[in-house]
Amino acid sequence: MVPDRERRDRRDTWHGYSNAFSQAFEIVATLVIFVLIGLWIDGRADTRPLFTVAFAMFAVVGLGARTYYSYKAQVARDEEGKPWLHKSH
Repeated sequence: MVPDRERRDRRDTWHGYSNAFSQAFEIVATLVIFVLIGLWIDGRADTRPLFTVAFAMFAVVGLGARTYYSYKAQVARDEEGKPWLHKSH
């Protein structure tokens, strides 16, 4: 039988893997979709690679901002109620 502490650690580890995989998939899929949209517009407007580069940069900046703010929110949730956050006078 697996002790409760070890079971909890395993669950947290697999939960972390799951979150990392889903975030990686979201980043790659979003970038691919935006690049494909840019390629399609460039093909229609004969402006290659203007819209491809513009949409790719837009996706990278947007994903960077989303990742940053998601990380800050996660850290705030994780540290909520921690003793080192209490200000002493």
